[in-house]
Parts: sequence; C-alpha cells; structure tokens
Amino acid sequence: MKKPITKLMVILAICGMSSTAFATVAITQTTTIGGASNTFTPSAKVGISAASIATSYVATSCHVNGTFQYGTLGGTGLTANTYSDPSKIYQSDIPSQSGKTIGEPTAVDAAALALPSVTWK
Repeated sequence: MKKPITKLMVILAICGMSSTAFATVAITQTTTIGGASNTFTPSAKVGISAASIATSYVATSCHVNGTFQYGTLGGTGLTANTYSDPSKIYQSDIPSQSGKTIGEPTAVDAAALALPSVTWK
C-alpha cells in the first residue's frame, strides 16, 4: 500500500507547489489532480484525506479492513510538528471503520498543515 500512497504524495506536492489557493480534499473515488487529463483513483476500499497550500501538503490514507492509517507531510511553513520529515511515511492506529465500505482516515487539519492529533510512529 505504500507505493500508491507515495505516488499520491508526490502528485500532491507538485500540485500544492503550483497552487496559490488553500485546498483540502477527501479522496474516495476517481478525482482530477492538476488538470482534466490527470486523474487518480485510490485502490479499492481505500480513502485519502489531503490538504495543501502553495508550499506545503499533508495527507493521510487507510484501507477499510486495515489495522493502521498512514500519513506524511512536507514543504515549508508547516506547523511545528514532530512528524514533519517529508521523507517519511508515518503510521497510526486506524480510526473506527465499523459499517464503512471505504477506508476513512483521520481528517487532516488543513489550517495548521499538520498530521492529525493522533499518535504517529
């Protein structure tokens, strides 16, 4: 699961650097990133929560039947965060997925551009 997440993180970083507007999104179906011909579809039963500004991004992801959610962030102007190493993908316990058909990670805090307030390793 890390390979698709890493690919998305690169796409989000590029989109975030080229945009001047604040953006936050939950991705559970096919979505357009950076133009009509650039689409991304998460794997089956996977959900992603992402936010970006012109110079930074943050994203979390999980599978509905998984044990962990994964997250990363990078760029400049990030809120002080012990998890702000953009070369790493962190993991945390998955939030409750009872009765859900698509994984729903903890939503990112777009205003602070930090990983959500849960314990990450």
